[in-house]
Amino acid sequence: MGAYQNVGVKQFMLSVKNSFSKSLPILMYCILQTTISSSQILKQVNLKCMGTRSWIRLIWELPKNDHISGYKIYWSLYAKKPSQAGAIVSAITNRYYITSVQQERNYHIWVEAYHVNIKSKASTATVYTTTAWKIDTAEANHLSIPSSSAVPAGMQLFWQDEFNDALLNKNKWSTNYYSTIDFLDRTNLSALYKDTLPQPGIIMTGNSIKLIVNDSIPTRYYSGQRKISSIQTYDWRTNENHLDNRRGGYFEVRVRRSNTSGATSGLNAAYWFDSPGPDLKYYLEKGESLQGVNGVRPHGQAFEIDVFEEEDDAVTSTFTPFTMHGKVAAGGVFKGHLTTFNAPLTDQTDWVTHGLLWTPAGIKYYINGILQKGWIDTANNMAPNHVMNILIGNYYNQTKGVKSNAVLEVDYIRGYQWPIINGNELPDAGFEYGTGEPWTGTGKIVSAAKRSGKTGLLLLPNQTISQYVYLDNNQHYLLKYWAKGKGQLKTQVENITQVTGNAENAVEKTIILSQGFSHHILHFVTGNEYQNNMKTVKITFINTGKEAIALDDLELRKEQQK
Repeated sequence: MGAYQNVGVKQFMLSVKNSFSKSLPILMYCILQTTISSSQILKQVNLKCMGTRSWIRLIWELPKNDHISGYKIYWSLYAKKPSQAGAIVSAITNRYYITSVQQERNYHIWVEAYHVNIKSKASTATVYTTTAWKIDTAEANHLSIPSSSAVPAGMQLFWQDEFNDALLNKNKWSTNYYSTIDFLDRTNLSALYKDTLPQPGIIMTGNSIKLIVNDSIPTRYYSGQRKISSIQTYDWRTNENHLDNRRGGYFEVRVRRSNTSGATSGLNAAYWFDSPGPDLKYYLEKGESLQGVNGVRPHGQAFEIDVFEEEDDAVTSTFTPFTMHGKVAAGGVFKGHLTTFNAPLTDQTDWVTHGLLWTPAGIKYYINGILQKGWIDTANNMAPNHVMNILIGNYYNQTKGVKSNAVLEVDYIRGYQWPIINGNELPDAGFEYGTGEPWTGTGKIVSAAKRSGKTGLLLLPNQTISQYVYLDNNQHYLLKYWAKGKGQLKTQVENITQVTGNAENAVEKTIILSQGFSHHILHFVTGNEYQNNMKTVKITFINTGKEAIALDDLELRKEQQK
């Protein structure tokens, strides 16, 4: 500003008014910018961070301040701020991902808003790059699209991915596709162990993930000229399981497909559950051995559940197949499915929700919240009682002439379970969820039978109520309950053999009740299963008297052993 730079602001403005009256607003703005302090102009941002094994996400609120030019971002493994910013982003950006991080380390973060040579006081955070996934509570409490009505009453969200990040969360997913059948055939086994498997074609849109296969994506083939773009919750190479779903639950995915009419041969767009590795123990049945591995799977139990495996064109397809595999002959020869069902479904370029309800009572399949079919035969229960690897992906075989682009877009995937509340492992222990899952029987849930809460269970003479529940195997448990009435109540706990439903080691107790609620306890031990597999237990209450009985406030807990 030449001769005016050492003049006081008041004198300068009088001179400007006399000499440059038409330019006064512009010059006044320039002077104020040079004299107002940074604390008056630029405020600290409200910074939130999340660390994963492969990236750190920073999110901040955009302040209502027109003077901000951008944000300077610093990070370090040490508590001292680096002299140079690691990244500078624009004023309209409120999210940044720090990539190529080291796992399980504390990172120190600083974010400063700036304008020209002015900057705000740094907003700071310390972030741990954990390898374990966790629920994003804010996201889980404000789902942009609600889950379907198929979610059973009382189940709570315990695992999810809304795919709202710019990068895939590898705390939840492995991109090293592998399956039980691949391991059986030793397909790409060397590449698996060397960590050189082809990587999937992925586009993160900001609110979904697109899994793509075409002539150029992915860039490399699996052996057999297969293109595979898939993500899964278990890593065969490292034997790392990202999702403990041994207790089952309701699992829902919202997807849509797009592919040209030429992509009808050799294409599989799939959402499925597969037995994890690192060997074939869950593939082989008990009594069978292969590759030095002994089978642990009961005859008739599914080792793979294909919730959908679409081979037809997305526009012209009229059905979607649901399949459970489990037929394996001696020597590990794969013989196909235990059951299959083709549900009607047209124009799959629209968004569709596919739901799997997996409980110790069996399997149910839903589309858009509507039950399509259930497999709940207690004498032929195909449901697994162990961890299952969840896979979503697009697969095609070039040797079959597929020459087109195929996209499977996933909006979200969510897992729900009945929660364990204060150590109580019995779902709906207070009969508050209403009729249906998880209880079955002839008793009625009514407010008149309550001891606490809103409702309790009313059992008339000869009426029963039962529930199948997954419990840790080979453990001491106790069942507590409150009951009242002039009748007689029989309580029964049975260990259940997988698949056949046969009862083992039943424990019973019959009591004569009084008019008021009284407290009762039944002790039992769960049967053995392989390693951490769950034991299916059936709990039954029977009114064996001549008067009505009220039942409420049940507890099922591990017993503390001395």
